[in-house]
Amino acid sequence: MIRITDRTLSCIDDLNPDIKFVKRFLELFIETEVDGIEISEKYYKLLSPLPDFKNYILRIENSDSLTNYPEIRNFVIHNFPYEESEKRPNIQCEIQLNGIRESYTLAKYSKCRKIRLQGLETLMSEDYSSIFKHLNGIFGEFEFCPSNRCYTATALVTEFIKGGFGANIVTSFSGIGGFAPTEEVIMILRSERLRKPAKSYFFFPEMTENIGKITGEKINEHKPIIGENIFWVESGIHVDGIMKQPKCYEPFSPETVGLKRKIVIGKQSGTASVKAKLAELGIRVKEEFIPPILKQVKIKSTEKNASLTDFEFAWIIKECCC
Repeated sequence: MIRITDRTLSCIDDLNPDIKFVKRFLELFIETEVDGIEISEKYYKLLSPLPDFKNYILRIENSDSLTNYPEIRNFVIHNFPYEESEKRPNIQCEIQLNGIRESYTLAKYSKCRKIRLQGLETLMSEDYSSIFKHLNGIFGEFEFCPSNRCYTATALVTEFIKGGFGANIVTSFSGIGGFAPTEEVIMILRSERLRKPAKSYFFFPEMTENIGKITGEKINEHKPIIGENIFWVESGIHVDGIMKQPKCYEPFSPETVGLKRKIVIGKQSGTASVKAKLAELGIRVKEEFIPPILKQVKIKSTEKNASLTDFEFAWIIKECCC
């Protein structure tokens, strides 16, 4: 069984957002049905009592803090001493690996019950299959948490799972903290029918809005899965194809992630785009008016050097059809 642990709430300790946004974000995250939610001591205290969830994981500095949280079953500690980890089955020992050449230091951790390997962001440019096999030989099973400095973390966790090298991965929503974005991994596994293939994530836009308020930064409108404009299409051939068979262009419907498809009119538009936009706006015109409308769309959008708004498009229709 594939297990996803999300670590978003252990990556925002340097932020001081309105706690109501963090609470709502956590409530929505529980709806994703990830297998574990990692949280820092700071936010554990700020959010207590926590909403019901089967597996909270608390990030702590050292094992001395365990007695402060008798209600928590699982913990993660960075560079936890391997001598102690053998006796602490409820502690995940997190090890930073900046390159596979550092793997010689791992042998001493081979008897640890729970290991998380973090880093290894350059694996996509190496023989990652052989490296995963090498790591399996040391640990058997381990949690994989690649860093995203090379923008390959999503690809790495996907190859890790699909290659059968392991089933335990650690991610963060929108890639907060520099890890594989949880939403991307979820939707890849869903599309591959490896994890909850029928589940809807219609609440992603609200999660995106909340994480923007928590970080103080707006999510890029073209960001995969959660960018608000990712289902906006302009190119004539592309629009025509989507209208006829959307599954050839989209691995999942916009509604699955709480978004809507929108036809954008601009200099790349064609006849199919104009017709689709007219249908979207509920406007009917005679076939003979389509070519002059398209001509004006191209002229106006080229002059503007941007796509046209619905109001601008409606004004062109009025000019061409009256």
